[in-house]
Amino acid sequence: MAVIKAVSSKAGINTVLDYVMQEEKTEQKLLSGLNCVPDTVKDEMRVTKLLWDKDGGRTYKHFVQSFAPGEKIDPAQAHQIACQLAASRPEWQDFEVLIATHEDKEHIHTHFVVNSVSYVDGHKLQQSKAELQAMKDYSDQLCAKYGLHITEKGKTFDGQEREETVAFSKDTYQLLKKAEQSEIKSYVQDIALAILDCREQATSRTDFVQHMNERGYGVDWQDSHKYITFTDLKRQEQGEKQCKIRNNKLEKYYNMDFGKESLEHEFEGNARSQQTEQRAREQLAADRGAKTDNRTAEADNIGAFIANIAAQVGNAEASRQERAAERSRRSAGDTERECRAKEAKRAAEANMRRHRRDDLEL
Repeated sequence: MAVIKAVSSKAGINTVLDYVMQEEKTEQKLLSGLNCVPDTVKDEMRVTKLLWDKDGGRTYKHFVQSFAPGEKIDPAQAHQIACQLAASRPEWQDFEVLIATHEDKEHIHTHFVVNSVSYVDGHKLQQSKAELQAMKDYSDQLCAKYGLHITEKGKTFDGQEREETVAFSKDTYQLLKKAEQSEIKSYVQDIALAILDCREQATSRTDFVQHMNERGYGVDWQDSHKYITFTDLKRQEQGEKQCKIRNNKLEKYYNMDFGKESLEHEFEGNARSQQTEQRAREQLAADRGAKTDNRTAEADNIGAFIANIAAQVGNAEASRQERAAERSRRSAGDTERECRAKEAKRAAEANMRRHRRDDLEL
């Protein structure tokens, strides 16, 4: 049987994508993409946001489909079911979706990371509770189709009430629970979350330290020291003894890599990403500028065309007026000739009458 959960997390989209694509978690390379390619999914999702100028706010949606421990299903089959599930969701069809099946836990599960911005028209993903329920129902249908068990509605594998949201990962979820129960001091949790956020933004060690300082945390990162020490500066100012923690302790608590090499690798990736973003922005600006130039050129062409037409019309009108004047002149000339002809005719008739009178007198 499979359970579908929506995942709630403050982690950035790059952190989530890196997490779900870890090689040790996807040993069989069970990675697929709906409207994207796993190898380039980070760049694809980033460019989509840049093209539609929507790189703020919630950057992704995250869902997990988990199969019960002991369920007679292998990772490849679980991944196949997950791909069918993703393809069936009408609300996802215009979005990039990364599908990653993990087999590193006691149960097989698949992550779905959905870009929050449509690559088709730029609208933001809005998944309602009804659509989430429809997704769960279709998951049950797929389980039945493959001869798997189906969970009781509203229940988890062990019969507990099902929660609609979970933490980013099982380890983080357990840490948050321990913090709520005072098993781990809350400042440790705050430092860890700050590191996750700042390492996604920073492009260098100096940049990372500055981001952490702005959040109220000190960073003692020296090449001569094996570990990095993080300090809650506010607690330190208040005289609290428990205000510091090393990165190796955080790794034990969170089961995540906070080492120097890992952080620097993240910074290098961020720097490359920023360069890609800058090139994308410049290209977008150039494209928009070209479109503006084209529109200006088209407007100029239209203006020239209209002016040419106006000139032609003016020339035609002048020609028409000239022809009219010529006709008037011709008409006037014809009238003058007619008058002269009439006068000549009258004169000739008068002469004939005079000659007749002279003949009669003789």
